[in-house]
Amino acid sequence: MSEYSAFPIRGAWSPVARLWWMRPWNPNPLLRPSDRLEAVLRIIATLAVLVAIPVAGALATTAYTSDAARIRTEDAAKTAVSATITAEPGQLKAHLFEAPVQWTRDGRPGTAMVRVPSKASLGDQVVVWLDSDVLPTTPPHPPGAAAMTGIGVGVVVLVATWFAAWSLVKGSGWLLERHHDAQCARQWRQLNRPIREDTQ
Repeated sequence: MSEYSAFPIRGAWSPVARLWWMRPWNPNPLLRPSDRLEAVLRIIATLAVLVAIPVAGALATTAYTSDAARIRTEDAAKTAVSATITAEPGQLKAHLFEAPVQWTRDGRPGTAMVRVPSKASLGDQVVVWLDSDVLPTTPPHPPGAAAMTGIGVGVVVLVATWFAAWSLVKGSGWLLERHHDAQCARQWRQLNRPIREDTQ
């Protein structure tokens, strides 16, 4: 019995057996070069998907560490003061209001235009965050902000890599299928010509 004899592939092991039969280093002469190329591309895509997992984890950890250090530095310089609204708030756009406020910090007064709640009015007390230059700034970052940055980086790397691998497999499969169809049509025309000549 020949080494390359055809055999039926059935049962739960069918996909595994087919993958093993389609390995690019298979010496079977029935495997076309395009079949071997497609198998190589699938192996590359699989390796890329697997390698992307630890790479995404490393990049996510780096992004988290860097962002956490930045957030600690920025928030350490912020100070909260109680300020009094000195005029009726004005509406900038939908759900956004602004009003002049006044505060005292270390015996020195300060004023600024800041965002206030929609229900705030003249004389109300609001919390204003000041930076190291005693100017209004954004509130401290919410807990978990650095973690969300790390998770976002990891997810983006994974999704981008997996999508690229999927596109490589699907795109190459489509191109090779078109190539096979054109090759079959060309061979059929070459075979059909002698048949027509013999029947004349």
